[in-house]
Amino acid sequence: MQDAPLQSVSEKVFKDGIQKLIGETGAFQDWGGERNDLYTSKIRLKGHRRTVAFAFKGPGTSGVLTPKKLGKNGNQIQRLFLSPAEIFVVQYHDQVDQDVIQQMQAFATLNSIREGKRIWYGVIDGDDTRKLLAAYPKQFGLK
Repeated sequence: MQDAPLQSVSEKVFKDGIQKLIGETGAFQDWGGERNDLYTSKIRLKGHRRTVAFAFKGPGTSGVLTPKKLGKNGNQIQRLFLSPAEIFVVQYHDQVDQDVIQQMQAFATLNSIREGKRIWYGVIDGDDTRKLLAAYPKQFGLK
């Protein structure tokens, strides 16, 4: 069965929806040199609260998401992994190139070795985004 077409939501609307889903009430302003778009300790994994850093890429970016499209200098993944987090997530409304995942894996491995702890990472691609919007329309301001 084919997934329904993706309802277009802005990066801000998606970020606000994720904040509502996890119960994060902090304010997170976007600016060019930020490490992350959303940082929280309100997610539980394996029975423990974990710190999570998110990077969101909105519909202003088109095509397959490659590292080059992540930040003005292509260093958004690098900056994301400078956050003091245990879980790192990149969200995009379409397909994510495997080079993005490979970079995330490399930085997660480096952080894990350097910090002596387990690091998790992953992507929310267009399919996952569609599923979240369909499952939680109220949190994303959809009808």
